[in-house]
Amino acid sequence: MARPKLELVPTGASRALIYKFDRDLWPVYHYHPEIDILLILKNHGEFISGDYIGRLEPGTLIMNGPNIPHALHTSEAEEREWDRPAVAVIQFSRKSLGEDLLAKVEMQEIHHFLEDARNGFEFFGKTRIAAKKIMLSMADLSELERVIELFKLLHLLAKSPERQEMASAAYSPSLRDRDINRIDTIIRYLQAHKSETITLEQVAAVVHMSPKSFCRFFKTNTGKTLIQYVNELRIGEACEKLMQTDQAIIEIAFDVGFNNLSNFNRRFKALKNRSPREFRKLARHNPDFQDLPLPAQKTFA
Repeated sequence: MARPKLELVPTGASRALIYKFDRDLWPVYHYHPEIDILLILKNHGEFISGDYIGRLEPGTLIMNGPNIPHALHTSEAEEREWDRPAVAVIQFSRKSLGEDLLAKVEMQEIHHFLEDARNGFEFFGKTRIAAKKIMLSMADLSELERVIELFKLLHLLAKSPERQEMASAAYSPSLRDRDINRIDTIIRYLQAHKSETITLEQVAAVVHMSPKSFCRFFKTNTGKTLIQYVNELRIGEACEKLMQTDQAIIEIAFDVGFNNLSNFNRRFKALKNRSPREFRKLARHNPDFQDLPLPAQKTFA
């Protein structure tokens, strides 16, 4: 497994932005000083940005803040088709766009938006549709035209109320290589075993830590307890099954790792503010349904 580390994005003094398509998602937990805007084009799964866990699907639009560790995990086998990329990517920084330019009166809306985006945003609704159109159109443009379209995209995102802040204000991870490497190892283990019985002792042993040290380390670097984190992974997978299959809810509950239906229902509602049955009904009767964030109820640790 490649060692996670600071990713070097070649913008800086010579380039305003990087625009590219990647054929695969980014399972390695990593960070960089640049902001990136990611449009998911295929695959389902989960993404992590700071202490935020979201559901991946075609059309998912996220903007990772600078130096916020993140990773994209698919629940499907990678197709490795060059002509069907998995994600469209724009990477830039305030410095690469020009601090002097951003300080101009005409740029104040974007200037303040980029300040607000330091913890990242996920976007929904009509904003996703409009942003997708801009991002895909950039493939056929010159480099200068891409810069112009980026400012149009940032203006669209700045005005949008259809967004959810991702990393919480209290999130403050360690960015040391050793810690990032440990978190990457833990996340990969949890992704692979999330439907199984997972104990604190098991996961702590994976990174050669005592359970007590592990709890402190994991909460510091993810903003969540191990139980909270695993439950969010499991509920994310349950949402996908509720939307895409006809499986009975009790079968889904056991498939994703819960040991009884009442526990599953309680934790699902705590995270989604609606029952699994209500979630499925909304998804089935609304072709444009998106799993929009709702005010969470009490979290069961």
